[in-house]
Amino acid sequence: MREGRIPVPGGEVWYRRTGSGGPPLLLVHGGPGYPSDPLFDAFAPLAEEREVVWYDQLGVGRSDPVDDISLLTVDRFLDELGAVCEELGLDRPHVYGHSWGAMLGLQYAAERAPEWTSLICANGLASVPRFEREVRALMARLPGDVLDRTLGRELRGETDDPDYPMAREEFMRACVLRTSSVTLDPELMSPTTFRTLIGHADYHVTGALKDWDIFGELHRIQIPTLVLGGEFDECVPAHLADIAARIPDAEHVTQPGAAHMGYLEQEPLRGAYVALIRKHMARVESRVR
Repeated sequence: MREGRIPVPGGEVWYRRTGSGGPPLLLVHGGPGYPSDPLFDAFAPLAEEREVVWYDQLGVGRSDPVDDISLLTVDRFLDELGAVCEELGLDRPHVYGHSWGAMLGLQYAAERAPEWTSLICANGLASVPRFEREVRALMARLPGDVLDRTLGRELRGETDDPDYPMAREEFMRACVLRTSSVTLDPELMSPTTFRTLIGHADYHVTGALKDWDIFGELHRIQIPTLVLGGEFDECVPAHLADIAARIPDAEHVTQPGAAHMGYLEQEPLRGAYVALIRKHMARVESRVR
């Protein structure tokens, strides 16, 4: 296991490399504003087969903080992803992106034609306006009037109601992480990053990403792509199926029983999630032997 820091636009980011062999697997975490830590345990077994690389995006985890919000742009995060690949000398990696990380992976692959072995778009979206509508529709179908108890209260300025966090937790338990839970160190998180790019919540996007949409660019992705989601995912299967349909060499897989964070669900869901990624990488690599 090797750890260190490398320069990227705006500062330095922390990375960890473990395992050996290739092509390597680079993990691009979600958020924005959350660190890579939740990925460690789930993906560690893959380091017995190949090199696995993690990094914390600028502003979170062990990377430099972001004091200047002008750095919090999609283009800078794309430049950061490219810098990580270059600085670490990653040769034709598989690039796994989860949620926000998948958004970065899709846009990078579409616009910058990287020489990656494959892309894994995990629980990620291609249109924020469409995603927001879909999530609200999901919430409207949940029992207990969850949509009004969350979004409704946000619009009415009633978020001090003690039931508001309980309603948000009901949404998270239904559509984000169903069988487990995760607690992150607040010192490793960046609320500023989340507020700047997202705003209130996934279902109430008021930040810089509110109009982000790259459906029209997906046909330009020329690398094998796995589009992976969960049966109960807030990023609904129909959205992910439409992503895969626009990428020339893509496969769409919906994991039964999982929601948005399959890598954090209890076993056997967690192992099944990683097995789908392992199978995809092996299939792609078998083509070029």
